[in-house]
Amino acid sequence: MATIQEAMAAAVAHHQAGRLAQAAALYHAVLDAMPGHGDAAHLLGVVHLQSGQPDRAVTLIRGAIQHNHRVADYHDNLGSALKALGRLEEAVAAHRQAVRLRPEFAQALYNLGNALEALGRLDEAATAFRQAAARRPGYARARFNLGNVLAALGQQADADDAYRAALADDPTFVEAHANRGGLLLAQDRPRDAAAALARALALRPDHAPALSNLAAARLALGDRDGAESAARHAVSARPDLADCLLRLGEVRQRADRLGAAAEAYRAALALNPALAEAHANLALVRQGQGLLDAAELGNRRALALDPALADVRSNQAYLLLFRPGVTAAAVLEAHRDWDRVHGAPHRGRWVKPGKAAAGKTNAAKGPLTVAILSGDFRRHPAGLFAVRTVEALPAHDIRLLLYANQTESDDVTGRFRKVAARWTAVAGLPDAEVASRIRHDRPDVLIDLAGHNARGRPGVFARKPVPVQVAWSGYMATTGLAAMDALVADRHHVPEGMEAFYAERVLRMPDAFIAYDPPGDDTELPLTPPPCLSGGPVTFGSFNILTKLNDGVLAAWAAILRRVPDGRLLMKTKALSCPVTADLWRGRLAAAGIDPGRVTMVGATSSLDHMRWCASVDVALDPFPFSGSTTTLETMWMGVPVVTLPGDTFSSRHSLAFLTVAEVEGCIAADPADYVERAVAWASDPQRLAELRRTLRGRMAAGPLCDGNRLAAALAGELRALARPH
Repeated sequence: MATIQEAMAAAVAHHQAGRLAQAAALYHAVLDAMPGHGDAAHLLGVVHLQSGQPDRAVTLIRGAIQHNHRVADYHDNLGSALKALGRLEEAVAAHRQAVRLRPEFAQALYNLGNALEALGRLDEAATAFRQAAARRPGYARARFNLGNVLAALGQQADADDAYRAALADDPTFVEAHANRGGLLLAQDRPRDAAAALARALALRPDHAPALSNLAAARLALGDRDGAESAARHAVSARPDLADCLLRLGEVRQRADRLGAAAEAYRAALALNPALAEAHANLALVRQGQGLLDAAELGNRRALALDPALADVRSNQAYLLLFRPGVTAAAVLEAHRDWDRVHGAPHRGRWVKPGKAAAGKTNAAKGPLTVAILSGDFRRHPAGLFAVRTVEALPAHDIRLLLYANQTESDDVTGRFRKVAARWTAVAGLPDAEVASRIRHDRPDVLIDLAGHNARGRPGVFARKPVPVQVAWSGYMATTGLAAMDALVADRHHVPEGMEAFYAERVLRMPDAFIAYDPPGDDTELPLTPPPCLSGGPVTFGSFNILTKLNDGVLAAWAAILRRVPDGRLLMKTKALSCPVTADLWRGRLAAAGIDPGRVTMVGATSSLDHMRWCASVDVALDPFPFSGSTTTLETMWMGVPVVTLPGDTFSSRHSLAFLTVAEVEGCIAADPADYVERAVAWASDPQRLAELRRTLRGRMAAGPLCDGNRLAAALAGELRALARPH
């Protein structure tokens, strides 16, 4: 017996020192001498588990349990071996038995949490990790795993608490610093994220996920060079990690280096063809380059890999608006498809009419509380379309609750905040939590300013936290949501008889559905004569994203330039900052019969410089079927006519609406041939161009197109009628 005890002691010493072969030999020797030695069988099983042979480990440890089923460690290590074999339910049962035998067994609770997490039973896993941490002071790993599970559950504040507790236990815990940085990044707290990630990298400078997230944090902070450096370092540290290439692509994409971004995404997909996010991001690059077929294909591939990607399905519906020949019926169906997949599961939990207002003053009396959710309370088209009206709403007995899905701010943000009775930051919060906060505040009406656009939160509106929900200004189509009660429009965007093609009730404002807030002042942006009056050639201009341009548009432009042989074309949009994209479009123009030598291409500039470029053209050419909106108002503000060809979709009729409200004649075409004729007619009449330059800005400024108070009065009346109980 003394010999067996000595052999076991020597075996354990080898085992603890990592000399697994020597330990295994001694465990075998003990079992040869005493086949029923439970500890030897158990520990030999552990050696096999550590050596990557979990099947042999299971057999040996089960043998140990047959000899003595009351030892908690046997069951715990059996569970670990079963987990390694993917037999997760059996693993959970084994760990639970270990805990039953020894209720204070922190490691078994920790291992139980890991098995439950692998099964996707995250709430149960969180309970196990909490219990493990409670039973062993300083158990940083249990608190860390608890943070990971809580983050996956969307419980971000609790996850952050868990990570900080892990770091209090072990300040050198690199992964805890790194994962906390990732969590803070997901919460749109880039400055805090960068600090946490820097602590991880101080401990391990080549930690690729931390470097990758640091790139995103620096990008959010406006440090594009720092973001590029961090992303490149991440790829250098882990060239085999597709996620690092994905982040490098995002950095380049945000810098309008679309060609380089596409290279990074393709490299990521070469490593991992099943990376749905890379397919989706590459689709966005192709969309930005105006390659609709490639964009749609990428979205379809992403959704095939992960049908739960609501943002990708939103983008797929949005892409349809750009397709030549698109109908209002097709647009409605595409957006209802989003609702069928992502909206329908929430319908049983909608707030019912009357419930949110319980105990409040009747909406027909006293102030109406209106909540607005947007990521664009800033100098952005949606913000500039809404700010004047929102500023005027309090004068019409509206109390405003603004929910900001953004972290940046500017002068326009300040204007929104000034009129808000309450300003609530919701950037980075899950849809369910945003909906819960709004439901708790119990507004009478909730307004959406984004729809399926970037920073839109259709998942919040699909949950219907407020009994009356209204879409306005930030999206140029039906939302398709059964939960959306109304859509703010006008008779120009949605003519009589088109209501059937909208999921929402159409609220027609008396003039336009927005009130424009133009940039600058007359000193910063003085009106100038049409450039052609200086003796130079007529310049046509397009300031729209490349996604809006198609073969039909290019054919019309080619016909115009043939009719005006000395005319030139200016194309200005941020995607043309990318040399690869600019070259691509020179090829497309040439294929359409437009000499690239007659075309000037300009990329991103400041807002005021952009307006000055608008003034550098004589006639603006609107794309079709997706009309300009902001670009039309900007060129009109500089006194430039916009030739447009409207269709029957909301997104095809922006220029028609704005030109009609501003009483600009001679710009609205009936078909492509008429489009060409009207553009040529404007180009042939310099005095008419000069007269429009002289008068249009004043008409816009004094008229309903910029009258936020007039629109606010009409909107407040419609909102009150919607909220009034029947």
